[in-house]
Amino acid sequence: MHKNKIEITWYGTASVRIAAGDTNILIDPFFPFPDSSIRIGKNAFGNCRHILLSHGHFDHISSVSEIAGPETAVYCTRTPYRTLSRKGVSKDILHLIDAGESFTVGDLRITAYKGNHIRLNILKELFSGRVLRNRKGIFRKLQKIAACREKKESLCYLVEAFGKRILILGSLALAENVDYPTGVDLALFPYQGSDKLYEIAVGIYGKLKPKAVMLTHFDDTFPPFSSEVDTSEFERYLQQYAAVYKLRHGGSFEL
Repeated sequence: MHKNKIEITWYGTASVRIAAGDTNILIDPFFPFPDSSIRIGKNAFGNCRHILLSHGHFDHISSVSEIAGPETAVYCTRTPYRTLSRKGVSKDILHLIDAGESFTVGDLRITAYKGNHIRLNILKELFSGRVLRNRKGIFRKLQKIAACREKKESLCYLVEAFGKRILILGSLALAENVDYPTGVDLALFPYQGSDKLYEIAVGIYGKLKPKAVMLTHFDDTFPPFSSEVDTSEFERYLQQYAAVYKLRHGGSFEL
């Protein structure tokens, strides 16, 4: 990596690594379900001692117990803090944060903003044809998912380093009456969770107007509840105004 450059790596779902200088942070690291076609190496999240969690849903926090070690710092709100504690993650490495807080991790300055979660149609998902066709082990999966709650505690993060600003959305939604930073160098848009994704994403882009957008969460990492989402319409829209990054699993680029 070039000096004073930021490297961004996408692993799948909302799992992203941001590396600046000697500093690495992980956002929402997650290993796919065994029956997903997507494979992430067990050592993919190694050499990183700082984890930011945007919210407490299963596909954002459930792999933390596998990834975090005794020297890891995990930053999260109260609900995922409690969930991870129940899962055996030591409270010594869990750090409670809330919207409005700022802190420094090595070369990175991080500010938490109140976020929002896209409105999910739970009943539609549970009774979709895909779920009904793939019922094997479904109740065990549902138990694991239900044990991980969001409770309206979603956060967005602004990460700053070397004069660059990166805004990380925890879900494709914004909270009302929050003064989000606009014109950032890169915004991460998790493109999953609604049948109106294009309209929602265009609205968010119009409010934030980032210079570049990186798409995440559009992949099928936790079937049968996830699906591969077609992002082409939104990509065509963005290409009129901003750079667009849609990476392969494990892919990286420099900012």
